[in-house]
Amino acid sequence: MSVKCEAFFKKGDILKNVLLISFIFNLILLCVFVTLLAIRNNIHRKSQKEDDYSRAWNNGFEDLNNGIKLTEDSVCVSCDELGNSIVAKETLYQSILKTKCGAKFCCYKDKDLKTLISMILEHPDHQPAVDEMTNIQQNFHWWSNRSNAAHLFLSHASSPPKWTVSNISGVSFTNLPITENRIKIQKEGIYYIYAAFSLNLSKCGPEIPQMYHNITSQHPWLKNTGPELHFMNKYGGFANAWKTRHTSFLSGILHLRRGFEVATQISTTSFLDQSKYSNFFGLFELNV
Repeated sequence: MSVKCEAFFKKGDILKNVLLISFIFNLILLCVFVTLLAIRNNIHRKSQKEDDYSRAWNNGFEDLNNGIKLTEDSVCVSCDELGNSIVAKETLYQSILKTKCGAKFCCYKDKDLKTLISMILEHPDHQPAVDEMTNIQQNFHWWSNRSNAAHLFLSHASSPPKWTVSNISGVSFTNLPITENRIKIQKEGIYYIYAAFSLNLSKCGPEIPQMYHNITSQHPWLKNTGPELHFMNKYGGFANAWKTRHTSFLSGILHLRRGFEVATQISTTSFLDQSKYSNFFGLFELNV
């Protein structure tokens, strides 16, 4: 092969490599562009949805940017988790509304429930009058009049904090004795038990300490056996990169005998959110 032919093929190989490198580089740029475009669109949709939520909240859910007006008795909650194919008749809601950006709200009409929610949220413009509170107590008597049931909130007035029914009238109650922060069972049966601790991690430093949340039961006459662990949740033990709030929720169904006492604990109370409704503990007997 002549020298000219060899030079020609070498030059051709160089051009081929240049074209290959150029193709790969442009392909990488295209992937980066598509990724950035997707992130931008996602951020835009999220921002628009948050704006719709904010607008709906500020307007009492009366204008959801879709031409539908709600009455003052309507109660709406976001329900995107139900999916796009769900319809109102398949739920307990009276209607399902969508905003232009696709945010979904499930609504039903109940004046007393809306008044109760406004009271719980301490909305300054919607605090119930005395007659409204009477109607609420009458219409929601089924909640507090259940036998073998309790719903408690955590009071930070003492150290350590204690479960109490005295801080939220009409919401917290108990038909069972409370002994040393434990709910005492009066009748053998099948019970649904639940407990939540909300944590404020904004001041815990660069690392979130490991915390344990559990639900136990014990009988005061069986002191040597100790509490029996039923449910447990673990959180923490890693760097506090960005999260400032966390809620640990436990629940389950247990067969409990008369005299047993049910308790829930968290290994540290230093980071507990002290707002009124953040921490709760309750149970009720199931009719099975």
